[in-house]
Amino acid sequence: MCPVNGKLQLHDGRTAYHFQPAKFWQNGPLYHNGLYHFFYQYNPHGPLWDTGKLSWGHSVSGDLVNWAFLGTAIDPTDPFDVNGCWSGSATVLPGGRPAFLYTGRDAGGVQVQNVSFAKNPLDPLLREWEKPSCNPIIAFPADVINNNFRDPTTAWLGRDGLWRMVVAAEVAGAGSALVYRSADFLRWERNAAPMHSSAAVPVLECPDFFPVAEHGTDGLDTSANGGGTGVEHVLKLSEFDTHQDFYMVGRYDDEGDTFSPEEPDRGDNCRRWRCLDYGQAYAAKSFFDARRNRRVQWLWVNEYDSKADDVAKGWAGVQAFPRKVWLDGDGKQLLQWPVDEIETLRTKRVGLQGTEVKAGGLHEIVGVASSQADVEVVFEIPNLEDEAESFDPDWLDPHKLCKDKGAASAHGGVGPFGLIVMASGDLQEQTAVFFRVFKHHGKYKVFMCTDLTRSSTKADVYKDAYGGFVDVDIQKDKSISLRTLIDHSMIESFGGGGRACITTRVYPEHAATSSSHLYVFNNGSGTVNVSKLEAWEMATATVNSADALDAITLLLAAASLYCSAMALAGLPLSVFAIAVHFCLVFSSSSSPPVCPANGHRDRTAYHFQPAKNWQNGPVYYNGMYHLFYQYNPHGALWDVGNLSWGHSVSGDLVNWAALDNALDPTAPFDANGCASGSVTILPDGVPVVMYSGIDARRRQVQNVAFPKNPRDPLLREWTKPGYNPVIPVPADVSPDNFRDPTTAWLGSDGLWRFAISAVADGVGATLVYRSADFLRWERNAAPLHASRDAVMAECPDLFPVAEHGEDGLDLDASAIGGAGAGVRHVLKVSMPDTLEDYYMVGRYDDADDTFTVPPEDLEAHGDDYRRWRRIDHGHLYASKTFYDAGKKRRVLWAWVNESDSEADDVTKGWSGLQSFPRAVWLDEGGRQLVQWPVEEIETLRRKRGVLLGGNEVEAGGLREIGGIAGSQADVEVAFEIASLAGADRLDPDHLRDPDALCGENGAAVHGGIGPFGLLVMASGDLRERTAVFFRVFRLSHGYTVLMCTDLTRSTSRAGVYKPSHGGFVDIDIEKDRAISLRTLIDHSIVESFGGGGRTCMTARVYPEHVATGSSHLYVFNNASDAVKVSKLEAWELATASVNAGDDGLISWRALIVPRRPVNPHRDGETGCNASTLVANGRGGRRRATISVGEARGGRRERTVERCTAGAGSTAEGGSQRGERWG
Repeated sequence: MCPVNGKLQLHDGRTAYHFQPAKFWQNGPLYHNGLYHFFYQYNPHGPLWDTGKLSWGHSVSGDLVNWAFLGTAIDPTDPFDVNGCWSGSATVLPGGRPAFLYTGRDAGGVQVQNVSFAKNPLDPLLREWEKPSCNPIIAFPADVINNNFRDPTTAWLGRDGLWRMVVAAEVAGAGSALVYRSADFLRWERNAAPMHSSAAVPVLECPDFFPVAEHGTDGLDTSANGGGTGVEHVLKLSEFDTHQDFYMVGRYDDEGDTFSPEEPDRGDNCRRWRCLDYGQAYAAKSFFDARRNRRVQWLWVNEYDSKADDVAKGWAGVQAFPRKVWLDGDGKQLLQWPVDEIETLRTKRVGLQGTEVKAGGLHEIVGVASSQADVEVVFEIPNLEDEAESFDPDWLDPHKLCKDKGAASAHGGVGPFGLIVMASGDLQEQTAVFFRVFKHHGKYKVFMCTDLTRSSTKADVYKDAYGGFVDVDIQKDKSISLRTLIDHSMIESFGGGGRACITTRVYPEHAATSSSHLYVFNNGSGTVNVSKLEAWEMATATVNSADALDAITLLLAAASLYCSAMALAGLPLSVFAIAVHFCLVFSSSSSPPVCPANGHRDRTAYHFQPAKNWQNGPVYYNGMYHLFYQYNPHGALWDVGNLSWGHSVSGDLVNWAALDNALDPTAPFDANGCASGSVTILPDGVPVVMYSGIDARRRQVQNVAFPKNPRDPLLREWTKPGYNPVIPVPADVSPDNFRDPTTAWLGSDGLWRFAISAVADGVGATLVYRSADFLRWERNAAPLHASRDAVMAECPDLFPVAEHGEDGLDLDASAIGGAGAGVRHVLKVSMPDTLEDYYMVGRYDDADDTFTVPPEDLEAHGDDYRRWRRIDHGHLYASKTFYDAGKKRRVLWAWVNESDSEADDVTKGWSGLQSFPRAVWLDEGGRQLVQWPVEEIETLRRKRGVLLGGNEVEAGGLREIGGIAGSQADVEVAFEIASLAGADRLDPDHLRDPDALCGENGAAVHGGIGPFGLLVMASGDLRERTAVFFRVFRLSHGYTVLMCTDLTRSTSRAGVYKPSHGGFVDIDIEKDRAISLRTLIDHSIVESFGGGGRTCMTARVYPEHVATGSSHLYVFNNASDAVKVSKLEAWELATASVNAGDDGLISWRALIVPRRPVNPHRDGETGCNASTLVANGRGGRRRATISVGEARGGRRERTVERCTAGAGSTAEGGSQRGERWG
């Protein structure tokens, strides 16, 4: 397996899943707004170290695996950095503005500390930075010598409100970690005493200082300070002479900025501290990953071949794979382990279990490409006491011990045993990673080594042996684990569960012409048992592909950053010692203001919507979420002929950045609009779009499009082949009712399938097409579903769900073929006459492409879609799901149209948004879906409101929830009902129309049990308010729970549609005597989830008061008896970065990083609205006048927005308003 290297020569030493620049020299993350940003030392002019040409390179990722290059962030252009922009850090200031602290070499070559600010904090890419004229903010101190003053850390806030940072310096011959403080981030004052100082090590660099929890594996924000309670700190220093990183765990006191080590007997000489990595890794920096609540560490790994080799390759330097770090149970050492995301690259797997490896034994591991692998092995030692050699007290230097004891080829007592990796077939070239166990004072010492002495037959390659001691109790456990990541020229090994780590570079000659081999070996005198071995072949990640290097400007999240840089002017580059230090950067958190991004009172703060103009309608691909949606780039109103596919990208489903349009109506087969469709990932990893186009004769036809450059991380350009359409309008199908192809799936027969909506012979149907090559499609004789009672449905979705558990399933053959084996399927359609989404759970059989509903459900609901279950009982349409392989879940998105007037849309400059993404799974009853906001929304939670718990709300009671902004909130509440005796009786006829029932029994109508719930987006005088509530009714047999969202008093504005939405909640209230409600409030959208997500209701609200005053939030009860609030939690939510630009509205050209999916041929969906990679559901939406029930049971004519047939044909000759599709 050869790593892909873009347009560069395929070099056998280039890594496949480790970060490195596409070309030239580097050594250099920051998690911010859903993306990982990596700023690093970068020489844009060549692969060699060049002090005066160092810039800050910038790459971005959604998953720490796949990376896209954005160009340089800062360059040496000013007097204070003209000789190089060196190491530094990034911090996000309280106003949300990111700032760099970095070392610059000024015109005289002197190291000074500078600051740089993001020019536009709203730019998701942080593409431009400005360096104020007040630089340098810290001049070279008088007592610092030898020009050693560099590498400011990430700043943190002390309890006194002052910022702190650490800078490495040589003060009077002593290597020192100096502390500086500032109130404004511009004027810095040095603390009288350094945090650390030692004359034994005069040159220190790349300090890192961060908190760790005393217990557990969760990470802590850099500014966390437990005041001595549950929080320790780690001081890490990079020692220039040895090029190794050392650290100590201790207590930090921010009053005097002092650090007290937990192991003071190790002294001030950091070389006696604990070693972070015993190999060739250097200049580590950690950052807090708020997304996964962990601390992540990266290390730089230099080249160890020659300068000539670097020039020939065209690049130099690589990053170790990101590692999660936490404190071991002893409170003295760190554990390090590759971040979980690496598992997304695992493909083929082989294993061993219970295998003996006798003395001198060598067992080959076959079945995976061993030059690109992840290997985990556990060794058991049956005869430890009898076979372990005695340990010589003089063997204190593990590096020397590894070489002196003959390395892997020397025979010993217990060991050497371990792995031989990157081995040639004749074993002339091999790298050994192994353990040896020695007796020592009645106990045992475990030694770990990576032996490079035979790693290559090439000259001019550094081939040493590296070793360290593993702090485990081998006497108790009688076993030890080893994990090794093999990536061509990079070997990373983790012994004892991550207690000892060794990273090395290897350059075997055989890799250019033949395959590498992988072995388990034992050169000890006794047998060792392999109790478990698993080895995975690893896919190739997308890492700064050269094809994507043409100065792509990227997107996402106004970020905090992790950066790296280097220092030490004028020092020679050699294979042993390199004058480089990169330092990653982390940003401290801050709370952005709670207001919509562009200041308009109705614009949402954390829901997806375009920056401007009209939209309506994601795919998870290569580590990023892509959303292709119906977009009118020319205005805020629906315009069939102008419909394009907009394209935005995200790392977390919360923060989004807009790219250029993916598809525009430019060909005869889509001249009148690019309507809905989907994306499928073919087996070779290439995505293909299938979409409905409205051709020159206004017929709906099915087309395909392919990415112009599949290796472009952004999929920015698409080509539409000339043989389109691949499916013209069938003779029996209405030409304006043939649209919305789903994501395709592979059947067990190897044929692709997709479903599409149509009117065939006057009957509304969901048709199935099959293909062997994705170009020639044949229609299945029978439709998947058809109904004469519903003439036209659109935006179909067919997806598998697990019968048990909440994990999602991919659209692959194993799931599809699993009918009856723990898998069911959901068929969902959207009805344009009601603008509602309906679904049914059943069984799908790919032998004949049939969908079968259980008889009892068929009897209850029939063939008419409008009698099926509702996805959402409110103002939501054209939903689409996609499989999120990164989190093993199925996610649903849907389009939510405006409910004000066209004139309002024009004034606002935009129209339409997406519901917040929801995880969906099958209820334990097996007949309905449960929906819940994806967990990423919790990253926006800021201030917590007044909590209520165990409090009764009396009849007629109203309790305000204070302390948060009520217009941008996440509220969870649980109600308990002491007795059901007071429940009102319900006429069974009212079960048919919950909307009308809510209209007749609104929030202000007093009842028996209910209405009780929340009042949201309420004015101070309560003249404007939106009520989300429950009522419990008694039936002839049992009880039923009604959920309503009452908009009748949501606004005093005219021209706004203000209905009551209603639905029944399928829970056993008689048994539980409790019901939960969660409501997301985001200015003009209110999403509510009743009964744990069994009933969902989305509404649009446009209150007048928000233009001049704050919104209020209440719990209310208009029942005849008290109701108990057993739990209430409310959070103010921060403003996400959603398609924001210079003016808060501009969409950007952005880039982002794809990663090879776990199952590369499936579920790269997009779709009807909220699908994954696709333009939303119909080719769009248009306005239609339909008669609907109004608030109190009355009726009025309302103008609604609806999803229509893609860029589709309006009924020919019809007007925009007052016409319907089909």
